Order: sequence, then structure tokens, then C-alpha cells
Amino acid sequence: MGSEPVHPPDSGREHPERPRLASRLTTHPDGREECTIYPADATPEDQLTQWLSAFEGSYVDLDSMA
Repeated sequence: MGSEPVHPPDSGREHPERPRLASRLTTHPDGREECTIYPADATPEDQLTQWLSAFEGSYVDLDSMA
């Protein structure tokens, strides 16, 4: 059993194609906001296993990291 990275580092592309992503923002009863990111073309079944969630304050704007 094994797995292959979606975008292997030696793919030969100068700028690898980025996957299309969708996101959902959830506000919990205590006021905390949670952002969940998943593939834009994921089926409802795929969304059960192909996601990443983080609470507000756990992530930064990509442009601020340049």
C-alpha cells in the first residue's frame, strides 16, 4: 500500500497547477469561527474525508507570508 503526492515536487513544472478549493465558514455557539477547506469538485461523500479545518487565529493570509 502506498500513496503518491498530488503534486510531486519533481513534476518538472515551474509553477505547478493549484487544485481548485472551496471553503465554508462556520460560527460556533461560543462565537469562534472555523474555516473548512475542501476540493471544489468533491462529492458529498468525498467531503467526509477530504477536508482541512482551522479556527480563526490559526491561519494567515497567504500574501502576508511573501
